Amino acid sequence: MAALNEALREALVGIPPKHEQELKLALGQVMAEVAEKLINPAISAFPELELDESGWVSIARTKAAERSKATNE
Repeated sequence: MAALNEALREALVGIPPKHEQELKLALGQVMAEVAEKLINPAISAFPELELDESGWVSIARTKAAERSKATNE
């Protein structure tokens, strides 16, 4: 998912707003399919892979810090 998110970020550079929304929607649909068909079954088979609330908070903070750093560079 992180690779898809990064690919989207790179693809959005310099494209017209109309195409930006189309691209975001298409990639969002792909990400939903990846979650439904791959990630969710893997977590069901291996429950130890599931993160608790603090795990998701940690990931969100790390990603926000990375985005902030990239914006300031």
